[in-house]
Amino acid sequence: MSMRTFLLITILSLVLIVMAGVSTGVIYFAGQTASNSLLDQTEQQAERLADQIALHHFQIQSPQNTLDADLSETAFLAGGRILVIDQNYRVQKDTFSFQQDSYIISENIMTVMNGDKDRQSWIRNSYAEVILPIKNEEGEIIGVIVSTASTKPIETRYDTIVRNTMIMDGIVLVGVLLAVFLISRLSVRGLRDMNRRIAYISEGNLEAKLPEKGFRETRYLAKNYNGVISQLADIDTTRQEFVSDVSHELKTPITSMKVLAESLLQNDSATTEDYREFMTDIVDEIDRETKIINDLLALVKTDKQNAVMNYADTNINELIDVIMRRVTPLAKNRNIELTYESYKQVNAEVDEVKLSLVISNLVENAIKYNVDSGWVRITLNADHKYFYIKVADSGVGIPEDAKDKVFERFYRVGKDRSRDTGGTGLGLAIARAAINAHGGTIKLYSESGKGTTFTVRLPIHQEDVAAQDELIDEVAVSDNDEGSVDSKE
Repeated sequence: MSMRTFLLITILSLVLIVMAGVSTGVIYFAGQTASNSLLDQTEQQAERLADQIALHHFQIQSPQNTLDADLSETAFLAGGRILVIDQNYRVQKDTFSFQQDSYIISENIMTVMNGDKDRQSWIRNSYAEVILPIKNEEGEIIGVIVSTASTKPIETRYDTIVRNTMIMDGIVLVGVLLAVFLISRLSVRGLRDMNRRIAYISEGNLEAKLPEKGFRETRYLAKNYNGVISQLADIDTTRQEFVSDVSHELKTPITSMKVLAESLLQNDSATTEDYREFMTDIVDEIDRETKIINDLLALVKTDKQNAVMNYADTNINELIDVIMRRVTPLAKNRNIELTYESYKQVNAEVDEVKLSLVISNLVENAIKYNVDSGWVRITLNADHKYFYIKVADSGVGIPEDAKDKVFERFYRVGKDRSRDTGGTGLGLAIARAAINAHGGTIKLYSESGKGTTFTVRLPIHQEDVAAQDELIDEVAVSDNDEGSVDSKE
């Protein structure tokens, strides 16, 4: 079912329900009002006649008054019948003459005659009927008057109300149908146009954007979609740049090996020492090529979307001790002071291999890009949810304009220096990917010429990561809703 059809059916159903309810209410209350009005009118006429009868002491057919004619005329105009009954239950007047001078005893008449009720009234069998007491000047009940009136006038009025209501409902329904048709058409017009544009974009035209216009929800959807398209375009650009960078990085050692090999082939007088020197250079280039490939594989394996994480309860203190022993010879070669301080005993659920790769990379970088006779300090601390690893050095630092780029693949602050130290420009990218896969964060603090500090925060328990992801999703949804409300305001 299309949204337009859904809107049409839903709104029309709601309108029909409301119209049916309103029409039923109008007809019902109109009928009740008409019935009550007829009873009130009949009661007023009966009260007037009862006062006249009491005044003339039941002298109904006396030539000295017009009481008899008044009773007959009132009954005729009401399309009903009037009975005047004295306290002995004898009929003194019957406008139909059927029960003239006879006796009537009924429960309703006796109830009024005995004063149990001051009056009786109801509508039944197409007649409104009222029974009122006739009282003398002392307030004593000396008889009752029974007055009936035909309900045909109100039935005619009721039929007219029903007919007019149905006509009005028909007119309103036609108007609502037209309004709902236009509303549904306007409501989905933006979505249909958006769908056409999305189909165009899906063909690979990522430079196209959806116009942010129309209803608030449509504008909000277009804004979010454009954001996704921009991210996809950035990802595509990054992918192309990555392929270009990989091609360049892999091509450079191969080019060097080709030049070295051609030099040997063209040099007929090359000695054994020349061959040894050239082959050593070729082996170095092969090692460099192997390191680039291994780093690329490590980067793929540590990417959060592709990473296979082998979590296990690990003693982080011992893990850092092992790494410290491994890099100590590298630090001694440059007379760099290497210190490690642990504030707590930390056990955490981590992938030991990937975390070792992170710590080793950070410490080795701190040694490689340090000054001779400098220092490197590693500290370990923790709270109830996270543990923190800090690697600080007295090295050359990182320029301000390079801080946001050092985690990019193949980026080198100083390309010549990186090549001298054997760097591929992938180390920090691998470290960040592994940290992200653990659900952690890494931050950089550095000044050019004043050293660098990397701070890594990782969760102690992986269930905290899942809970945090759920919280982020809830906050994202809440932000969307609030954005919608803010737009409305």
